[in-house]
Amino acid sequence: MQERKVRVRDSMEIESPGGNATVQKAMVGIRARFKIHMDSGPDMSAHGNLVDHEYEIERDGDTVATVSKKWFRVRDSYGVEVAPDQDDALILAITVCIDELTRD
Repeated sequence: MQERKVRVRDSMEIESPGGNATVQKAMVGIRARFKIHMDSGPDMSAHGNLVDHEYEIERDGDTVATVSKKWFRVRDSYGVEVAPDQDDALILAITVCIDELTRD
């Protein structure tokens, strides 16, 4: 993962054997949203309450992962449920990028 600080919008790049991705904050709306641009394959998006770790990651209208803090009582912990047949490592890297980009 690599953070880019020179751009107008915050973004981070993920390098993976299955293809690279760029996680970027969307500048639309009051709530933070993220676009995940894939070098190979369809792009994804993340929406929901990203700061409180209650959101979904979607590709072509299908949910590929659900992130929730409700599953845990431990502070600063959250779970990631990845749909079958998805690249688990890529999804986890995306959640780490979103976590870093939503911190103050």
